[in-house]
Amino acid sequence: MNLSFETIQPMDYDQVDQVVAAAFAPVAESTGNEVDLIHRIRDTYDYQPSLEVVAKPSIDHVVAHGLLSPVTIRGNWHTTTIVALAPLAVAPDWQGQAIGSELLSELEARARQAGFGAVSVVGDTTYYGRRGYVMAEDFAIHNTLPVPMGNSLIKPLTPGALAHVGGMLEYPAAFN
Repeated sequence: MNLSFETIQPMDYDQVDQVVAAAFAPVAESTGNEVDLIHRIRDTYDYQPSLEVVAKPSIDHVVAHGLLSPVTIRGNWHTTTIVALAPLAVAPDWQGQAIGSELLSELEARARQAGFGAVSVVGDTTYYGRRGYVMAEDFAIHNTLPVPMGNSLIKPLTPGALAHVGGMLEYPAAFN
């Protein structure tokens, strides 16, 4: 299967909304506001289109979507900017084919290239754990969002990126 991973374009927005809504519909932990979150993030000052990626089997068909947003880790003596993944979605008919993993790898590569040292995600420890994510608490990083214990995960993108970085992970207002 040949997929292209591309920076989102405005012509993709409607399909992304459909993919995200369909992917999260059966998820018990979903609040159903993932599509609204994407729209709010796009309206923020820190939004970077190059960190919003779609997977396509053909030029006009979106089957997966991922978005990274800058977030801040605020410690006693420092602030560090990393990116948060929210959301990552694969159309139900396309799930189980490693498309989410490929998309995640593409997003991580783009984040690394943009100079970000880590990716944070609130998600399933089994799924993300297989992809190198660990509990943020392992780095003394705590989430300001009401997140179930153990679901605040993080992955350093470069060696030592999170050394001496502990603190509170703060999200932009778009996440509230």
